[in-house]
Amino acid sequence: AEYGKQWYQRRVRGDADVCISVCKALAALVADDSAREALLKTNGLGSLVTLLKEATNKEVLRKAAWTVGICVADEGMARELNKNGALRTLMDFVNNSTQGVSNLAVIALEKLLQYDLASKYWHLGNLSQTDVIRDGFYDTGAHKPGEDFRSLKYLLDKSVDNKRPVLYISTLGADPEVPADLKSEASTTGSTTNIKTGRTTAKGKKTHKVEEKKEDAPSEVDTGTKEAKETGKPKFDSSFKEYVEEVVSTIGPLPTQLEQIKSLAVFVSNQMGGPVQSVSTFNHDLHIAQLKSDIKSNVIPIGFVKRGIFYHRALLFKALADRIGVAASLVRGEYNRAWNDVTLMEEGRAVHYLVNLMDSPGTLMEVGGYAAGVYKKL
Repeated sequence: AEYGKQWYQRRVRGDADVCISVCKALAALVADDSAREALLKTNGLGSLVTLLKEATNKEVLRKAAWTVGICVADEGMARELNKNGALRTLMDFVNNSTQGVSNLAVIALEKLLQYDLASKYWHLGNLSQTDVIRDGFYDTGAHKPGEDFRSLKYLLDKSVDNKRPVLYISTLGADPEVPADLKSEASTTGSTTNIKTGRTTAKGKKTHKVEEKKEDAPSEVDTGTKEAKETGKPKFDSSFKEYVEEVVSTIGPLPTQLEQIKSLAVFVSNQMGGPVQSVSTFNHDLHIAQLKSDIKSNVIPIGFVKRGIFYHRALLFKALADRIGVAASLVRGEYNRAWNDVTLMEEGRAVHYLVNLMDSPGTLMEVGGYAAGVYKKL
């Protein structure tokens, strides 16, 4: 703590040589686990971001940008930097093309986004097939000019509004500051999935239907507000946890990737209200507004959504595909569109497809083709 205080005092004095030396020392320290923990406790990273914002000496700016890139050593450090405004500051340097600083800012920004996929999707609107969504991920929608990326805690504290909801991913209701392990235990009850319907029948259980889940939803929603306010995190998403268990135990073992993709697409559609021929008559807006009102929050766990359109379904597909090792991208379009790209090997070549989750769930549309183009646009 004393080290952080001294650094802040020196930074305020504007001593360029001292600031540069401290940046170098900080870059060396982050290689040590205990040093990283101390930085998180003393908000040393906040002082580093403030230095990057306020310094006028070009060499200090260069060294501060370089140090931010070095400090992005793990997800915890990335989240702490983002919480202190590093993302916006680096974006400003990149956009302003500050000579001698922008290149270092680009490197730091890329590392920051790679460790914090929520901010990456907000900023770029694209998660690649190699990006793996973990518990604690949330989708705030596309960023607007001048807008800052907000922490989940900030979003949870906001009053309910009529804007697009924040969609939250978690199987364990884990604190968003400590992402849970990706691994999910498969259901031990034993079950099979109908590839055509995507519905799962487990031993001793009824067929998993959308109508049954709608009846279960209020029990999750009733206590959601109280838990969110008391713990600073969204309500535990038992529906999504069940989705993961079913997908891992039934779709994951299917023999081919093509079967996994098609079955998962149908499964996702069924959880989100089934095939949709016309978004305008699907009444998803009313459903989302009711959910926000019931839980008194703009942050909605993905499993609570029972009538979802493009962006709800694409996020759910990506989150579940990552749990069973099916490589899929997540791409944001305009007008609440989003989609998933997958790659299949056909006759020795890689072919890229969009996965239909709406009017014909499970249909694959080759990227660049007419059908894929229609799916992505109004």
